[in-house]
Amino acid sequence: MTGYAEQLTDHIRQGVIPPYNYSYPSRSTYRPLDGSWTAEEAWKQDLSLYQVPELNLYLHVPFCRYKCGFCNLYTVISEDVDVYTAYTNALCTQLRDHADIIRARRLRTVYIGGGTPSLLSLRHFEQLFGTLDEVYPNWRSTVEEVAIEATPDSIVNEPATLEGLLQLGLTRANIGIQSLVPKEIREAGRGQAGEHVIRKAIEIVHDKGLPDLSTDLIMGFAGQTDATWRTSVDELAKLNPATISTYFLTVRPDAWFSKTGAYQYAQSPNLYERYDYARQVFTDHGYVQEGSVRYKKLGRGGYRQKVLTFHGVPLLGLGVGARSYTGVLDYMAGSVKPSMSEVTDYITKATAHTLRPVTGFVLDDEEIIRKRLVLDTFDLDLAELDRFGYQDKAHLFEPILDAAEETGLLRRLGRRVQLTPEGFKYRDILSWMFFSDTVVQLDREYYERLHEQNRRARKHMGTPVGISGIRTARAAS
Repeated sequence: MTGYAEQLTDHIRQGVIPPYNYSYPSRSTYRPLDGSWTAEEAWKQDLSLYQVPELNLYLHVPFCRYKCGFCNLYTVISEDVDVYTAYTNALCTQLRDHADIIRARRLRTVYIGGGTPSLLSLRHFEQLFGTLDEVYPNWRSTVEEVAIEATPDSIVNEPATLEGLLQLGLTRANIGIQSLVPKEIREAGRGQAGEHVIRKAIEIVHDKGLPDLSTDLIMGFAGQTDATWRTSVDELAKLNPATISTYFLTVRPDAWFSKTGAYQYAQSPNLYERYDYARQVFTDHGYVQEGSVRYKKLGRGGYRQKVLTFHGVPLLGLGVGARSYTGVLDYMAGSVKPSMSEVTDYITKATAHTLRPVTGFVLDDEEIIRKRLVLDTFDLDLAELDRFGYQDKAHLFEPILDAAEETGLLRRLGRRVQLTPEGFKYRDILSWMFFSDTVVQLDREYYERLHEQNRRARKHMGTPVGISGIRTARAAS
């Protein structure tokens, strides 16, 4: 058995649970750019990499009514309609400023994320979609998915907004559920979205005829047991959403749970048994596995933007805190720290057309290859990576792929690689092995700095510091 195979086998035996890899390099590796990059230059270079240029469009709306304890996304608490209106105006201005970038590609998906975008009123969405009509008139003919994130209470409180969104072209809504056990919902800081609200939201979405309702459950909440997990899984399967995701709870240092040190969450190897239970129940109910965390009803569920991004289709992120993924640079424009003052700054700069990439990670050919291997081993033709020099760099990657095949996580079909069912289960253990030393070091520095800030803050507040830490990339692999 090779060294990599021994490492994989050992981590699987230990039940290591790394954070879920949904991007590479992660935001933790971004550093201030030198000022030479513009969005136009990054996307011009990106265009030269693709024979059939395509694009995913992501629009970020940062506003929430409350902050979930485990959330480390770019969100701010606000229910100020005037702020919503000013923000929508700025986002539409930024959308028009990127018209040439969008028009140079075939638009594949549109995703409005957050935050809680469903807090916006229907007139705000009509303005956004109207601006998209101006920029890319045939977008409804080319996109495969138009999605929005929502909370159960926002659906229940404003069902007319959902109905209007359906008329505008909405095909999928991601409704955060996390659990169907009331105590666990409260522990997560989601007391406003009790079990009855969740069920009512799902009922409304089904009644309105939304093609794809996407929901999620989280393994590892404080107080969660095998029995309560089974309750959530069984009940959600009966509710029959088109898409279900199951995540291991990760409390990163920039989430409230970690900052306060008041929350102890599970990171037990036994959580993989909960994964096994969920997979069995969902497949018994007619779901197929789309990824390591996601199940869908064949032909109508799924998360198309994520799948395409994993396959290498670039993503243009607009709005405060949004990330863009090109073939040469992953970047954020404007603010990188969530606060209302930074939202105001974004509105000012977007209106004045002065936004530009401020922080990011420059990708060379090796990092492009690593990105695809980290994200896309579910089903990847390695020949697609030859134009980035895969053959010359194969010695960096083939031993890891061989080890994955040896340990039963991966199968080879010519030059195509595909994860096995066991590979889906332990995908993140394998993914971390493709991280470059540079990315590992940047990730470690970022999280060690946050941990130290949290320790100092908790010491100052007199709060216990004994909270479970988050593994850095190297520790997890």
